[in-house]
Amino acid sequence: MFESYGVSDTGCVRSENQDRILIDHSAGLFMVADGMGGHRHGEIAAELAVSTLRYFVENSRQTFDATWPFGYDFDLSVDANRLATGIKLANHQVWTHAQNTPECAGMGTTVAAILLGDEKTIVGNVGDSRVYLYRGGELTQLSYDDTYVNAMAEREGLSAIDVSHSPMRNVLTQAAGSEQSVKVHILEQSLHPGDVYLICSDGLHGVIGDAAIRSILATERDVESMARRLNEAARINGGPDNISVVLLSYA
Repeated sequence: MFESYGVSDTGCVRSENQDRILIDHSAGLFMVADGMGGHRHGEIAAELAVSTLRYFVENSRQTFDATWPFGYDFDLSVDANRLATGIKLANHQVWTHAQNTPECAGMGTTVAAILLGDEKTIVGNVGDSRVYLYRGGELTQLSYDDTYVNAMAEREGLSAIDVSHSPMRNVLTQAAGSEQSVKVHILEQSLHPGDVYLICSDGLHGVIGDAAIRSILATERDVESMARRLNEAARINGGPDNISVVLLSYA
């Protein structure tokens, strides 16, 4: 059985919240989208991504009726193909809207999502919003950061410590809507009793860091108190960006 809780906060500096979260137990879909692109346009991008992904996941449950507009990856499960295709469709919708609406040119959004399958979770992302697994006292990042410094670290063999303070650390290499097509990062993960999954925007992980996240998840008993403590910690540390948190606990 899953318990979930989510919170999305404007933060301490921004005047509007361009993040969007989704908690949909009936579809088994949970998501954070961090919109970007200027006044209100990031909000539009995030809302388009959420609605498109949700629509495709809900309408592909009967897989014999599902269509695969970007092809089918036989190395992935059916549910992983559903999530990957939904994120690609979200990218297409945001990109098309930006192309057809001059004032929205350049808008985009991160996407970090979990789709629940049979005794497993499927994690998908584009951008730098993250998915973490807290299991047995250890915090593990399951998503991939589509950032310039991450790409350079892999290319040059640098460590995370070497790039953590780089002025380029927030520059994305891709986001939903930034290009006509994107590479979706997909990971399938078996479920264990006691697992806690965290989906969050960089307004959380970029402000308080992994050590603080792990400490809060270790000391709070339920997902609501975890989410509220995480949000509070980001605000105490200045809350320079919108803060979005979605937590799932598996018993």
